[in-house]
Amino acid sequence: MTENINFDEYAETENIRNMVREKSEFIDEMNHYFDTRDNGIDGNKLPWNKCDQMVGLRHSEVSVWAGENGSGKSLILGQLKLGLLAQGKKVLTASLEMKPYITLARMARQATDTAIPSRSDVQKFCDWRLDQGYIFDHVGSLSPWQVVALCRYAAKELGVEHIIIDSMMKCIRGEDDYNGQKDFVDQLCNVAKETKLHIHLVHHVRKSGESDKIAEKKDIKGSGVITDLVDNVFLVSRNRKKERDTEMQNGCQDNSQPDTFLICAKQRNGEWEGTLGLWFDRHSHQFVEAAGLPSIPYLNL
Repeated sequence: MTENINFDEYAETENIRNMVREKSEFIDEMNHYFDTRDNGIDGNKLPWNKCDQMVGLRHSEVSVWAGENGSGKSLILGQLKLGLLAQGKKVLTASLEMKPYITLARMARQATDTAIPSRSDVQKFCDWRLDQGYIFDHVGSLSPWQVVALCRYAAKELGVEHIIIDSMMKCIRGEDDYNGQKDFVDQLCNVAKETKLHIHLVHHVRKSGESDKIAEKKDIKGSGVITDLVDNVFLVSRNRKKERDTEMQNGCQDNSQPDTFLICAKQRNGEWEGTLGLWFDRHSHQFVEAAGLPSIPYLNL
């Protein structure tokens, strides 16, 4: 998917209709809401079994994924995309900070469980779920209205259900442009409801100066309105203490401690918030849910 899209065609909402409705018109949606709570969590799953009854990625929502530089956000989102593809979902990634082939190469390593995939492995990865995974061929900034138009294009023309925007700093000029941040996130929330997309927006957290500190919602850069507007907030935080202790002990790891913390700091339409421990498999670059577990065989799913 190239950037040669006529964004103007998708710049405006197509259907403006009367929003005042009788409560009886919502019967099916209400029944679905209660049915899903009887059978488990509504929405698509994160790629770790232990999350199945805790976190759901629902349509018409916006999730923020935040962490420091080098925290592993992009790797986790690459694995998330693999997990969504394995669930039969169509996913578009707009990785505005990284060339498409690098984004895909990292996913190929995760999908094939191979540090340096062979040419045949790369071909298998590309053939797997061929018509479900898309990548936007553009590195650099996009205007907020272009991101909104891209969302509409992806939903209408490709049938995409999840879109990953990496990252917000490529869509808003200044870190202190709080009004611009608010307006952009507000537009994303509106277009998510309009198109039924789940939009994943990558953002950054402030450096705390405390090496052992696990990121919190209040550490997210920019306006606090960002976390107020979105539906879900996830933070990725490396276990720096474990890394430091491992270095001091000449590489001897205490694998009772996770390598990375994934914090669900907000889930508007779910009932669980908390911290999940993940272990990093250096061979595949996957995150697994317990020490010593094998990586997930995505190409067999």
